[in-house]
Amino acid sequence: MFNFDSKSSAAADTESNDIGELMALAARLTPLSELNEANRITICKSATIVNLNRSTALAANKEHRWYTYAIDGQIEVKNAKDKDDVDTVSANSDRALHPILKEFTQHHSITTKTTASMVRFGRELFDILLKEQQKNATKVHDVRVTEHDNIIFDSIVESFEQRTVNLSCQSAVGAKIALLVNKGTLGIPELSLALAADPALTAHTLHEANKLAGAGETTQTMRGAITRLGVESANQLALKIPSEQQWKAANPVIEQLMANYQRRATLTSAICKVFAKQLPHLTDERAHLIGLMSDIGELMVLGHANKHPEQFTNAESIQNSARNLRELVGTWLLSAWGFNENFIEAVESARDFYRNHTGEITYADLVTAAILTIESELPESETKSIPSVVNLLLPRKLQQAGIDLQNPQMIMKMAATELEGLEQLLA
Repeated sequence: MFNFDSKSSAAADTESNDIGELMALAARLTPLSELNEANRITICKSATIVNLNRSTALAANKEHRWYTYAIDGQIEVKNAKDKDDVDTVSANSDRALHPILKEFTQHHSITTKTTASMVRFGRELFDILLKEQQKNATKVHDVRVTEHDNIIFDSIVESFEQRTVNLSCQSAVGAKIALLVNKGTLGIPELSLALAADPALTAHTLHEANKLAGAGETTQTMRGAITRLGVESANQLALKIPSEQQWKAANPVIEQLMANYQRRATLTSAICKVFAKQLPHLTDERAHLIGLMSDIGELMVLGHANKHPEQFTNAESIQNSARNLRELVGTWLLSAWGFNENFIEAVESARDFYRNHTGEITYADLVTAAILTIESELPESETKSIPSVVNLLLPRKLQQAGIDLQNPQMIMKMAATELEGLEQLLA
């Protein structure tokens, strides 16, 4: 047992051997173990130990400000809205390696079942330390690849080295946008909608806008990109990019997979936009573009597979390559093209379905929810690699914000309504 004074606000006041014990504990706790040793020392120095009598009630709305763990005795967490939702946390158990309060609603209550002791770590400090650690880290991707993956990967690496990276636009969409631009009737709202109609056109347009950012903020909306570029330059890009980067499938298998990708990207963006409208701290314009860009790595994979059609005549092999490579190459692309961290986080995290959802709902969470919804209603293959929403924590968190993933039909209907404006514009 640590020799912390419960009245002390910081572990820095304790003996060094106490800090050593706390450091050893923190190295096993979720999510504190994600911090490197230097950052664990920092957070442990500000930790607080609290000793409690039996049947002591704690305010869940206050306890949620910390990562709190049981280090002695038993503590019970109840949900007043669900009598079956009772969680008993016993010190020295596997459960005690996770925060006492895994999630927070106004219906949760915390009570000690015995005399108990808890240790609190600052949640805000943890977020700051982890963010800085990730910023300074070099991320290593360990992917088991096939011979087909290597063909695509080598081709993509070559394009990065030779600075010839490009993305293919849908020919039909490009032609319709060109027609509208040539008519000269597009205002900024309509131009924003048109430029965000295709993932490749969106990526190229935001890339050009980000080049002008200098030391300033990179743009996260199409209106912001148009403002930075100027309407005339944005119009020129709307004509130039689709004409230079036209998609032409080399065989029917690749053509069908591209159609699947385009449909999914469009639906993901629309669903993210629908969800964001219910979350005051997120904006629907950003959610729309982040959803559209979330699988941009897959567009690169399909484009490079298309350069070797004799090797890629089987849908399953291309789908496997897309699953193996899309996160890696998508992150490369968005990082190289100066995209904001919200875009990159969505690429890296959206398909990590079992990740720990702490803090506020993020754009990456919206993309995850959109993928789950689309897979539920429009699965692309018989082999399901995406879990059911009933087995995940995220749907419960979203439900508290009024978003019900167990009603995918309604979500798809709302997404279709969002897409009506684009369909009318391009009709």
